[in-house]
Amino acid sequence: MDAKNWDALTNNEKLDRLTSVLTRAGSDAKFRERCLQSAESAKKAVSEVGDIEFAPDFRVQFLTPEERLKTLVLAIPDLIPPENGTAEVRNAEDYTTCTYRPWRT
Repeated sequence: MDAKNWDALTNNEKLDRLTSVLTRAGSDAKFRERCLQSAESAKKAVSEVGDIEFAPDFRVQFLTPEERLKTLVLAIPDLIPPENGTAEVRNAEDYTTCTYRPWRT
């Protein structure tokens, strides 16, 4: 694979490259340690194994199974002022993040 900018990858390319990363993280103890050491270390590890170029402000983070049970990541909804005093309903399933959802075809 050739290194490619994250934003230039298709959704399927993102999934394929992340599959390579996760396969390695699930089978190589030293690589796994790099993924869990820090956000910067994780970003570098994912970049190398996935042949992905990330923007400087892009963040990568891995959670252990234990951390997943104690972590909640939500996407902030767009601000839409209420009409007639009634706020637009925001369904939790639309804002509980698992970042691959939008890439699925």
